[in-house]
Amino acid sequence: MDTKHIDLSERSREILKAIIHSYINDAEPVGSRTVANKAGLGLSPATIRNVMADLEDIGLLFQPHSSAGRLPTETGLRYYVDFLLEKEDLSWGDQVAIEKGLMFRSADLVVTLKRAVQLLAAFSGHAAVVSAPKLTYDRLIHFEFLRIRSGLILVVSVSDTGMVQNRLVQIDYDISEEKLEKISQYLSDKLVHMCVEELRFMIIEELKEEKRVFDVLLEDLLDQLNMSNDQGEVFIEGKLNLLDKPEFSNISRIRAILQTFEEKKTLLTLLDRCLKSSGVQIYIGSEGFGNEVPGCGMVLAPYAGSNSPLGSLGIVGPISMNYARAISLVEYTAQILGERFKES
Repeated sequence: MDTKHIDLSERSREILKAIIHSYINDAEPVGSRTVANKAGLGLSPATIRNVMADLEDIGLLFQPHSSAGRLPTETGLRYYVDFLLEKEDLSWGDQVAIEKGLMFRSADLVVTLKRAVQLLAAFSGHAAVVSAPKLTYDRLIHFEFLRIRSGLILVVSVSDTGMVQNRLVQIDYDISEEKLEKISQYLSDKLVHMCVEELRFMIIEELKEEKRVFDVLLEDLLDQLNMSNDQGEVFIEGKLNLLDKPEFSNISRIRAILQTFEEKKTLLTLLDRCLKSSGVQIYIGSEGFGNEVPGCGMVLAPYAGSNSPLGSLGIVGPISMNYARAISLVEYTAQILGERFKES
């Protein structure tokens, strides 16, 4: 939602900021007397009420019922994030805890990523998500095919980050173990820090010239691996944290967000979109999951290896989350995770 056209006076900006800070702390409607007592603006409740009415008229606040205070709308929160938010530095203790938590390195990619989101969920008090690197773009130093049974192949890959990934690929025919060993050896001879897409292109070019006996099978396997890889993987921790949030006290609302986590498609789309952007991306309410999961906010950021972004991670919580802290947590965790990949 575009908030650039909204022009507020300094007084209106300060009152809106005070209302949103109170909402972030309490997740309840905010009255003019609360603002007058806590914000230190030196304004009377009557003056603040008039400004609140003006903010409601332009769509930044709303009143859930006639006797209640005001709550920020999605547009109000977006204006706050775009123009009023002051970044919060992580404490030294938080930084050290995150660094120590990610000091343990594992050759298993899943273990490393799960550790990152466990830390993010614990420090934020919300749910945390991370997308795994896609082989399509990851630079590989080892590639191996193993026959599990007819039509099912285990693909083992090692990237230049030192991470190991195992993926099952289904095909419509059988391949002998001997032929798979030849394919694996062929790839070992060809691999020079290539990604899957570059490998596939190289194989197609060689097909035109040399017509190797098993290259057609190899091209098909790489196609299937690309299809499997395009679906992406996402890991989620801290789902139970959401049960404590007032915004998700409604059964239908918590069911909606848990179903979104289960299906993962929309979540992966947002994580992939973040991967193609620079810096932190913030989604408020319908900007993220649409109208299917109301009252939800997200703070996402990419994490990078030596050459380029590998995946995205972030926090999923109520729309009233502390965005300043969430941004700092997500940025720092992404930074440390990226450094761990570079060190591998």
